[in-house]
Amino acid sequence: MPYTTPMPLKKHVILYAVLWAVLLSVASCHRQDEKEASTNAVVAVVNSKEIRGEEFRREYTTFKKRIKVTDANNEDLEKRMRDGVIEEMIRHALIAEEAAKAGVRISKEMEDEAIGVLLNGLPPSSLNEVLAKQNQTYEEWKESVFRNLLVEKLVSVKISKLVEVKEDEVRKYYEDNRKEFDMPKRARVVHILSSTGAEAEKIRASLKDGADFAETARKYSQGPEGAKGGDLGAISEGQMPKELEDAIFRLKENETSPVIKSQYGFHIFKVTKLEKAGLVSFQEAKDKIYNRIFQERLERKFEEWFRETRKNAKITVYTDRLYRL
Repeated sequence: MPYTTPMPLKKHVILYAVLWAVLLSVASCHRQDEKEASTNAVVAVVNSKEIRGEEFRREYTTFKKRIKVTDANNEDLEKRMRDGVIEEMIRHALIAEEAAKAGVRISKEMEDEAIGVLLNGLPPSSLNEVLAKQNQTYEEWKESVFRNLLVEKLVSVKISKLVEVKEDEVRKYYEDNRKEFDMPKRARVVHILSSTGAEAEKIRASLKDGADFAETARKYSQGPEGAKGGDLGAISEGQMPKELEDAIFRLKENETSPVIKSQYGFHIFKVTKLEKAGLVSFQEAKDKIYNRIFQERLERKFEEWFRETRKNAKITVYTDRLYRL
């Protein structure tokens, strides 16, 4: 048997290190390939609509960010969250499919109008602050607006005609819930808030000279309702700090208050309408009651319709792929 000269130790170590580096590189590439394959893999099929890993991962990441999950190592929680997210994605896919069948389309104009109504004069900076607190981006919020609008339009086309509310049902609700319509004294109020008394007095002087209250509020008010022309809505007795409430309910309709100091700053109020305390009549309340009953029944009918739609759909979820993402 021929004698083999042993390899010098240093060369042996170098060869071993090179081999190990190659193996690590191969393993790393394999893991990367696996990851890319999993994000491209189909994780669910809803009728003919495929949901891929990349789409799911995006929705799942957004969901976790919104609810601020802290227990990242809880496997059971992770699985339940993934199940919940994929179920919501299945819901979106089915609704989108049914909307397309019904000829429901959401145009950019419709979306812009809906966003405008929701913002109700809120400036972009304030919206961004609100979204930041919710760990949500503007694009994510806009997508949720689109989805809700699609549901609303689909409901109006397919479900609304299935819901009926009779006048005797509205009357019965009114009679059974009279306390709900026993209203305190209320005032419809617009408001300007200033940080200094001197500035508030200047603003009030301009109002006395004929300046438009809503425009002045939009320009000068530091209150959050300033962007809406200072509109505080209907204020009931007992709803605001006493010094402000007393000042408001001393005013007559279309009368503007003097400058009032509080811990929040310097206020100017104007009452645009006064409503006396007492029972709201059936005629005044019936539209509100009808809309409430109709909306409750509409939501129930939609959920019934959706359960039936889901039951008849062909849905496959690849949970093994889903849990690996």
